[in-house]
Amino acid sequence: MPTSIGQNNKELGLVFAFDTADMYNSYKGEPTTNLIPSPEYNSYPTYGNGWASYNTNQYCGNNGCAVFWDIPAIASVSSNIVTTVSSHPIRSFDVIRPETTGGGVTANVDYVAKRISATQFSLHAYNSSQDGSQGYINPVTGGHKVHDSYWLDERVSVNASSFPTKWWGAPHLPNSGIVKEIIPNGFDLFPTPTNCIRLHWSRPDGVTDGMSYGVDAAVTIGQPVTTSFYVRAASASAVGQYIAFQHYNYGGIGGSNGFFLNAFTGASGVWVRRSFTFTPTHANLISYWFPSSGNMKIDIANIQIEQKSHVTPFTIVTRNNTNSLLDLTGNHTIDLNTCSFTATGHPTLDGTDDRIDLGNVSDYFTPSTKAITVEAVFKITPGASGSMGPIFENYRFNFWYNYSNDTVYGAVRTGPPETAGYQYANDKSSTIACSSKGSYNHVVMIYETIGGSNSRISFYINGQYGGMAEGLKMGSYPIYASWIGQSNHGGYGTYKLIGEVNALRVYTRALTASEIIPNYKSYKTRFNLA
Repeated sequence: MPTSIGQNNKELGLVFAFDTADMYNSYKGEPTTNLIPSPEYNSYPTYGNGWASYNTNQYCGNNGCAVFWDIPAIASVSSNIVTTVSSHPIRSFDVIRPETTGGGVTANVDYVAKRISATQFSLHAYNSSQDGSQGYINPVTGGHKVHDSYWLDERVSVNASSFPTKWWGAPHLPNSGIVKEIIPNGFDLFPTPTNCIRLHWSRPDGVTDGMSYGVDAAVTIGQPVTTSFYVRAASASAVGQYIAFQHYNYGGIGGSNGFFLNAFTGASGVWVRRSFTFTPTHANLISYWFPSSGNMKIDIANIQIEQKSHVTPFTIVTRNNTNSLLDLTGNHTIDLNTCSFTATGHPTLDGTDDRIDLGNVSDYFTPSTKAITVEAVFKITPGASGSMGPIFENYRFNFWYNYSNDTVYGAVRTGPPETAGYQYANDKSSTIACSSKGSYNHVVMIYETIGGSNSRISFYINGQYGGMAEGLKMGSYPIYASWIGQSNHGGYGTYKLIGEVNALRVYTRALTASEIIPNYKSYKTRFNLA
């Protein structure tokens, strides 16, 4: 249920409203599904929820990946520091395991290495924590808590007796250099803050290890996929750098493929959204992050993978047709089932079968209601043509755009819904020219009963009064439903609006000029109105 905007003096009688620019309360975004499985991985990141950080490159050693590799012969071991007869390949923060037991170490147990010099190194206890608390800085060491044994130089007790010379760095081990931290409420771009992930790269040798989801997303081969996320430079050294978001696309026959985006940061501490689109060749994606520098901190949040060719606002799971655009008063359900969307994910009407269904709105205009005001901001697509298109329509009164002369029309139904009976407010004083196609217009149409079945329609456009038509005969037929975009009854299905309706308000009273003009001014700058 949407959050009600409430009632105040200005909005007294407001029974329906939406605004596609209100991303927090009204327009939640185009219907979509975030393909990252939930809730374990796609819920907002929390401590211990399985987001993996690990070393992605050091385990290859000097003899190739996935094999034990040689270090030079041991010259001596003193104070638990190993000295080799020639240069060794081991680097600080490498997580390595020996092939054999001896010299104080155990076969296939992981140790964190510290490179002291080209011929010396020490070994330290390995902490396999991945719960997101790794970023805690120990005030004693000034380093990440997860590496306490390294920073405190708490060396594993070793000796020269049978000290192994064959080692292996197993793939995908955490804490080799990259450190993951959960920042509670760190993503504060939206009104309700959520957690984000902070990635620390601080290896002294500049090695840039990466992070993976540790989770697969299922995709459809041959259909575009768009990935998006927010990124923030969390240290001065991260400004102007990038984090490479990579997808390993695999499954089925024919090997695998890879896709990636180098997502550059903005100014220090500023969230920016980055996205890229690709066409998968296999049915599964696993996602990795790689930094451009070995000495920086970067935050990431709101990661979304969706099966479409453009990015849409973030959703944790699935956003459907009726929770995409919400009535701000909380009174009605809006259905975008047949609506199209722009490349920026906003609803548009393309003149095919597109319309926005506003549901049962019989409370808009009941027999006891003496007036109704419809206020809209709309734009017609350049080059669009036709007869008329509904800006707002129901079975009792209509608000249309005329393509032939760029004017707006009002009409009241004189016959039952199954007929095409209308009486138009189309004399010179009650229509007014809109801005040219491609430009936004703020239009207000006021319907009022003036005795018996007679009514009148008044117009305002872009803050200017456009006159009225009186004496229109309006039938007393039920309204049932209202919609935008395509006429739906009485043979009027060919009447279609081609463009956008970005804001709409309906009141069960007649707005006055002193209310309409401030409303117009509130939209003027945003839509560059005339």
